[in-house]
Amino acid sequence: MFDFDRRVDRTGMATVKQAYTPKEIAGSGVMSLWGAEFEFPTAPFVVDAVVEWAKKGLYAYTVADDAFYSLVQRWMKMHRRWQIEKEWIVPAYGITMSVAQAARACLEPGEGIIGFTPGYHMYWEAVEWSDRVKVPCPLIYDGERYTIDWQDFEQKMADPANKMLLLTNPHNPLGRVWDREELRRIGELAKAHGIIVFSDEIFAECVYDGVEMLTFDQVMPDPPKTMVATSLGKWLSFTGTNQANIIIRDEGLRRAFTAQRDREFYGSMNPIMRPAYFAAYTPKGEKWLKEMMAYLWQNYQLTDRFFQERIPQFKAIRPDGATILWVDATAMGMEDEAFQRFMNERAHFHVDHATRYSGEPGFFRMTLSVPRAELLRALEALESAVKAL
Repeated sequence: MFDFDRRVDRTGMATVKQAYTPKEIAGSGVMSLWGAEFEFPTAPFVVDAVVEWAKKGLYAYTVADDAFYSLVQRWMKMHRRWQIEKEWIVPAYGITMSVAQAARACLEPGEGIIGFTPGYHMYWEAVEWSDRVKVPCPLIYDGERYTIDWQDFEQKMADPANKMLLLTNPHNPLGRVWDREELRRIGELAKAHGIIVFSDEIFAECVYDGVEMLTFDQVMPDPPKTMVATSLGKWLSFTGTNQANIIIRDEGLRRAFTAQRDREFYGSMNPIMRPAYFAAYTPKGEKWLKEMMAYLWQNYQLTDRFFQERIPQFKAIRPDGATILWVDATAMGMEDEAFQRFMNERAHFHVDHATRYSGEPGFFRMTLSVPRAELLRALEALESAVKAL
C-alpha cells in the first residue's frame, strides 16, 4: 500500500539533519545516513489528516480531552497488549524535556541517574544540564550482541546516591529490545533499591517480526515506579513537533512529574498532533507499521549482506527493532578522528559515530529508514573508498 522508495523533498525545510550534514556530503550525491528520521515521506493518511486540520485556519491551544485519552488507551491495548488507565497519561513537550523534568521532579542536585552505554546522548545532556549525575553502565559486547553487565549494574542500582534508571527500549543506538527476563530482573532491582525507572519507548512500535516488546506492567504484577515515554516521533517521523505522552501508573510519581511539567510552563498539546494521533492510532497505522518494518528489515539484510560480501571490515549488529543500525567498523584499525574524516571526506558515508553515544571508537549508528536505491548508492560509495585505501 505504501511507497518507501520515494525520497522526501527537504528543499527549504532547514531541518537539523540538513544543518549538520557536512558540505562534502551534501555535494556528493550520496544520501546522509545520519540521524533517525525518515528519508521517505511519512504515512500518507497521517499527512492527509494534518492537512485537513491545517485548512481550518486555527492553531489554538489544544487540550488532551477524554477522546484523546481513550484513543491512547485503545492503541496501547490493540498494538501493545498493554492495559492502561486514562489518568496514567500525561502529555508533555517531548521525551528529552521529560527526562530533564523527571530528573528535577524526583532527584536532588548531585544525585545519580543510571543508564546503559552506548546510550542516546541527548538524554545524558538532559541529565547533566539538570545538575544530576550521569552514571554510565557499559553494556558487554561479545562480537555479535550487547548484553547487560549484571554485576556492574547491580552495584550501581544498590548505590544509595543513585535514584533513577534511564532505560531506552528498544535501545538507542543499538536497536536491542530488552526481553522478558531482562525486564523482570531490572524491575526487581529497581523495586529492591527504590529506583525510579524512566523508560523511553519512543521506538516501541518499531520491532521486527518475532520480537516481543514489553513494558514492566506486562512482566511484573507489582512493577517499580516507572514513567513510560511514548510518542509518534520515531515511527512516523514527528520528532520536530516535540510532543510525547508519559504514562505513569504510580499516583504520587505522576503528581510530582505533572507538577514539575506545569512549573516549567506547559501550556497545551501541539495542535497538529491531535489529527496526527487520530489518524495514526488506527488499523491503518498498524498496516503502515507492518509494511515499513518489513521494508526496513530488507534494508538491514541488504546492508548486512553487502558488508559480509564486499566490505568485511564492517559488521552490522543484528537489531531487534528501531529504525537504526549499529555497525562495528573496528576492523578498519583507524584512530577515531582519522576514521571520521575518512567516512565523511572519502566515503561520503555520513553517520553518527559511537563516541557521541559514550561508545567505543570504531562503531557507528546509521539510519535504515531510507529509500533502498539511496542506501545501495551510499554502500557502494563506502566500498569504493575502502578499496582505494
